[in-house]
Amino acid sequence: MPTSIASRAAKLMQAVQSGPIRTRWHWLDYNFNPRTRGFVTVAGPTVMALAAGDAVMPGFAAEQLKRLESFGGVEKSRGHYQQILAWYCEVLVVAHLAAYAWPAPVAFEMEPTAGDAKANPEVVIKLDGVGALGVEVKAADLSTHLKHRASNPWQLNARTTVSPQSLGKAVTLPRDNPVKDFLVSADNKFAAFRALDPDFRSVLVIVWDDFVNEPLTALTSPASGLFTANSFHRVDGRAVEYPNVDAVLLVRHQHQVVEGLAGQPLIDERAHLLDYGQPGSFPPHALVTNPAGRPLPAEFLAALHAVPLQALNAAAEYNPGEIVMWAGTADDPTD
Repeated sequence: MPTSIASRAAKLMQAVQSGPIRTRWHWLDYNFNPRTRGFVTVAGPTVMALAAGDAVMPGFAAEQLKRLESFGGVEKSRGHYQQILAWYCEVLVVAHLAAYAWPAPVAFEMEPTAGDAKANPEVVIKLDGVGALGVEVKAADLSTHLKHRASNPWQLNARTTVSPQSLGKAVTLPRDNPVKDFLVSADNKFAAFRALDPDFRSVLVIVWDDFVNEPLTALTSPASGLFTANSFHRVDGRAVEYPNVDAVLLVRHQHQVVEGLAGQPLIDERAHLLDYGQPGSFPPHALVTNPAGRPLPAEFLAALHAVPLQALNAAAEYNPGEIVMWAGTADDPTD
């Protein structure tokens, strides 16, 4: 561990102890209390991740800590909790890329803009001899969806000819609108960068929970997938393309953050809630390429630990699944 990162982390921890997370109501007060187990399993990894980002993007730690501190002040606000969850998903990806051993000199730009555009991605990475990669990270709010998933016997992951009414009242509908919104937003953010640099590359990282088949189906379902000719997102009768988004990386990690914050053991050999995983570890980070996009250089794929979707098709969850019947749900008529 570089001394500079360790010292940065120590100073950040001191700042947290005298800041809003510890001095007013905040979901993370317990986790940053030195007398609790969460201090080791959550607080430590958090400040280390911020310090890693700050080492390559000065000001990153202060800005991100300010954001995290702002998600408090209202007791048990579910909105603040969801913002904290999304914050950890974003930091998971950015901190991993910041600490990655790049094969050539690399420069990071934090929330940059291009031209007259005001919208900006999380980070742009410029790797000598390779080019620039824009990275946008999104985490869908699954709080209501997962309750439906746990209780309804039927689930639709795509917009097919099967109507929800034909399956009964208890049907979980596709969570595909957030995926569409993420693509629209990322395409807009990356457009100005590509206009200035035709060789600019981009990736939208969507952090989901363990049910990765849901966003995968939203992207690739033959019936309505956003990366297909039958996309449900249409303008003037034509499928909308997202030419400035080269690929989507699906990361199964929201549940790890939830369990980590609650002080529960993590699965899949993750050491803590900000453990991105190792190359070849389970679960893989699935790369779904955009037919309207451009190939990502191998150096960027390696840094992301990206596994092409085609290499994962032997596993059921990495094939589009349009209709799911859950056994043993609360409303299962067979119980």
